[in-house]
Amino acid sequence: MKQTVDWHKHWTRPNPGFHEGQVNRYLEKYLPLFSLPAGATIFMPLCGKALDIYWLSQQGYRVIGVELSAVAVESFFNEADLPYSKKTDGKFTRYEAQNITLYQGDYLDIQAAQLEQCALVYDRASIVAIESFNRASYQQRMMQIIPAATPMLLITLTYDQSQMSGPPFSVPVDEIRQLYQPDYQIDLLESNEQIEERPRWRDQGLTSLNETALKLTPRGHCDE
Repeated sequence: MKQTVDWHKHWTRPNPGFHEGQVNRYLEKYLPLFSLPAGATIFMPLCGKALDIYWLSQQGYRVIGVELSAVAVESFFNEADLPYSKKTDGKFTRYEAQNITLYQGDYLDIQAAQLEQCALVYDRASIVAIESFNRASYQQRMMQIIPAATPMLLITLTYDQSQMSGPPFSVPVDEIRQLYQPDYQIDLLESNEQIEERPRWRDQGLTSLNETALKLTPRGHCDE
């Protein structure tokens, strides 16, 4: 995908804006909705060094992530104090520890064979990291690499991009619907004003930041 954001440089900053520093509250609250069996595989696209990776692994799930920045991937393992193996795997460097596999490289190079066991896509900060001109390609690739009946827990942000350019970018729920509705039923789980919890962005001039958690259920697998 064409990019104007230098993600390698982004992850060398002292406080990368995408890193929450805690387990995501929507993940903890809504993961039970998906009724995943023990040991199920969860895919985290553009995973960064999210603490969610370790938390999910501790719940007994297998986690597969993809991340462009080697700094982010190695920081995750080092900060979690997890010994890891590292090897070249096609276009990726593959890092593994316990039930965690992180592919360092370009998301577009992930293949369906690497995700054939995927039971859930957890998108905390992936779609909001994608610039508008790339989102259709991102979604199309997602549909190619995950099994057809894979649900998603997706978290998006909405704000006035004239006040802050991003990343993370503003991706309204209506845009998520346009991207995913042909394949998914989309249910809003929760939506909250978050500007007071993001003082750095507020200090940049942002006056409102809405965070929304969505459940995406593949059509044909929705509850009647």
